[in-house]
Amino acid sequence: MKKTMLAVAGALMTLSLAGCIAVSDNSGPGSKVAENTELAVRVCGGEGNVAEVTREGYRCKAPAN
Repeated sequence: MKKTMLAVAGALMTLSLAGCIAVSDNSGPGSKVAENTELAVRVCGGEGNVAEVTREGYRCKAPAN
């Protein structure tokens, strides 16, 4: 039962953060972060599916079960 409640809490937290993209560098439209953001949105399937974008890359949100 605890595992189920933990999973539900995690899912609710993920939903509450939908659409948030963490960006560590905002040095203009030609920056590496801007390029990675565009790529992440395309690969992850939309802004709501992107968890994080940095100079080094991006991370998609885990798919909902």
